[in-house]
Amino acid sequence: MLCSSIKVICLIYRIFIILDSKGYLSHTRIFSFVKYQKQKICKKIKITYCNFNFFQILFPKFINYLRIKMNRRHFILTSSLLLSSFTLPFSLYGNDFKSLKIGYLPITDHLLIIAKEVMKSPFTPVKFASWVELSEALRADSIDGAFILTPLSLKLYSQGVNLKALIAAHRNGSALIVKKGLILSSGKRDIHVLKGLKIAIPSRFSTHYLLLTNLLKDNGLSVKDIQLIDMSPPEMLSALAYGNIDGFIVAEPFAISAENREIGDVWILSKDIIDSHICCVLSFRQSVLEQRRQEIVQIIRDFARCALWIKNNPQQSAYLSIKFLGQKAPIIENLLAQDKRVIYESLALTPKDISRVLQDMQESHISNEKIAHLTFKDFVDSSFIEEVSL
Repeated sequence: MLCSSIKVICLIYRIFIILDSKGYLSHTRIFSFVKYQKQKICKKIKITYCNFNFFQILFPKFINYLRIKMNRRHFILTSSLLLSSFTLPFSLYGNDFKSLKIGYLPITDHLLIIAKEVMKSPFTPVKFASWVELSEALRADSIDGAFILTPLSLKLYSQGVNLKALIAAHRNGSALIVKKGLILSSGKRDIHVLKGLKIAIPSRFSTHYLLLTNLLKDNGLSVKDIQLIDMSPPEMLSALAYGNIDGFIVAEPFAISAENREIGDVWILSKDIIDSHICCVLSFRQSVLEQRRQEIVQIIRDFARCALWIKNNPQQSAYLSIKFLGQKAPIIENLLAQDKRVIYESLALTPKDISRVLQDMQESHISNEKIAHLTFKDFVDSSFIEEVSL
């Protein structure tokens, strides 16, 4: 079965090359074909949106060919079609297509995902390596909901993806890490040392970008004084270790991992920039909320109970996180033991939470007219958390 799938993909590759060499194939036509086929396949069979990293390893020449011919979004959609043909025989046996699919990244912001094990919650977790992949999955209706950055969820909403935020995934939970040697031996931090340095962020539409702009603004600087680099969270540690960046601001456990590996120091924890701030929210598509309300109420109840369980059982939580986050248990346990570095409390979203994000997006110039006119009720559905009676 595996060999057959590989042969099919290789055949598709050869057809693409031949057609392109004859001038019959433009990137626009490729995209139109892929979009049509993807919708057709997804209507017949519910295929989980997948990570394409191992596909790139198996077929590097094909991936490079697609990158040259297409822009980023078209490339992701094309890859999804081809990878679907590769993974279809296996996904049919490994997934419960009836359960709701919830996307997440391997970060402690999304530790509530362990409710799948702790509470035997009725959903299917779908792991992504980057916010781009997760966003495209939501846009393509390949998943029902996701733990997602609040600004990114707002951006998708403004672009016509009808999402509703139900709860906060956590509070606090991020840090600004800088390379060794920037912090004086006395422990003093001169913010002006950061001028001109390369600082990585996971996305311009991230809470981390907003936190960084707040930190710089409060100290008389702006993001124009540093070099910002967009980078997926898992890549940041190696980039810092090899000197490709001078620091990063992102969700845990990458900050505490940098400390443990002695490749970076904490400049500041996010709780010390804005205490008890929200970062990621659990968002679902509106159509799913209307059609499967009781299932989602149960999932919200499970997440709420899991939050309390994490607080009371940090060691077991760290152990269970291995399956979902792929991080070493002692690192997660150490993180959970630190006071307010990341907390899973006060999951109910408030108007103050959202208004602060909207204001920061406006001041950071990543808002638009539709986002600027959003109200709390436009973006948040509090009825689910209220039904759980927290």
